[in-house]
Amino acid sequence: MSNDKHTHTTSVEKTVRDDGTKCINQFEVVKNLGKGAFGKVKLVKNTKDGELYALKIMDKMVLKKKRQGMSNMLESVQKEIAIMKKIDHPNCVNMFEVIDDPNNNKLYIRLEYVEGGQCMEAQNGVDPLPLDVARNYFIDLVCGLEYLHFNQILHRDLKPENLLVTKDNTLKLADFGVSSPLDNEDGSDIMNKTAGTPAFMAPECCAPGAFHGKLADVWAAGISLYFMVHGKCPFISGNVIKLYEMIQNDPIVFDESLPPDLLDLLKGILEKDPSKRYTLADCKAHKWLEGGKKMPEVTNKGPISVTADEIASAFTLSDSVVLMVKINLKMKTKLAAARRNIAARKAQGGEGGGGAPAVQSEVPE
Repeated sequence: MSNDKHTHTTSVEKTVRDDGTKCINQFEVVKNLGKGAFGKVKLVKNTKDGELYALKIMDKMVLKKKRQGMSNMLESVQKEIAIMKKIDHPNCVNMFEVIDDPNNNKLYIRLEYVEGGQCMEAQNGVDPLPLDVARNYFIDLVCGLEYLHFNQILHRDLKPENLLVTKDNTLKLADFGVSSPLDNEDGSDIMNKTAGTPAFMAPECCAPGAFHGKLADVWAAGISLYFMVHGKCPFISGNVIKLYEMIQNDPIVFDESLPPDLLDLLKGILEKDPSKRYTLADCKAHKWLEGGKKMPEVTNKGPISVTADEIASAFTLSDSVVLMVKINLKMKTKLAAARRNIAARKAQGGEGGGGAPAVQSEVPE
């Protein structure tokens, strides 16, 4: 793979070939990989060397609108980019390039393509993984998470959907959208705000108050391992409040036919009392992992740091984008007023066309 990590490109050229193939700069679009709240992901091929990448495509105007709507979507993407620029580990998905043209509404993030996709289907009731596969995946998960924690980064959304597998069965941590660099003056990992997926949240995150972010990550890693070997989460509810109550109060039911060493590991990680919960060091030293792949020697060079300025400057929002947002919001306000006008006229018995001209003048096509 070419060694062009962390390139920042400030121009975008989109072309369409005679056969209909779309290109973004030198990257040929091969197929769609998925779609999420932040945008689309496409598989692209570098026409210069044939390498495949995942290209995340987001609309900066949408991100800006979400920000104005009191959402943290914009900040999440900025934080994700700033963090991924610093991450360099075999068990974390790598980012290679941010394509950010100030005059273009689209933001492109070129990521490592992980061919195998998520480690397993993220639906309760799926078949569990073979135990030897789950063990090797968990070893990779622990190594990747250890790297993040060494560098004072919390993942905060560990779950099978965010654990991707390469063609040689190496597991990689992905999706750093709600990850958080620790910047407490005392160097602690104390957090006050929760993030992530409710079913994977630790008990202490389901109640008001401060908690240790690293131990919350360890719990989520444990729930992910539980999912791998049981095919479901230990707590399932369509009601988030009820789910939080279950996580805090209900005992976890384990498949007692699993190997005793695995059960011991799961029970240690999924200890509701964080002061008694296994740490990553405990996990690495656990007997159940001895039969799996060899753990690599720790080669952390850090610690790396992610500053507030780096997050804020992760990508640009041009004045034209801001103006487009304001115009769009103004039009929506006028449209809402027009609809209220129509509703009022109908309520007064004005079903005829008397209200139409007012609507036309309020909201021009």
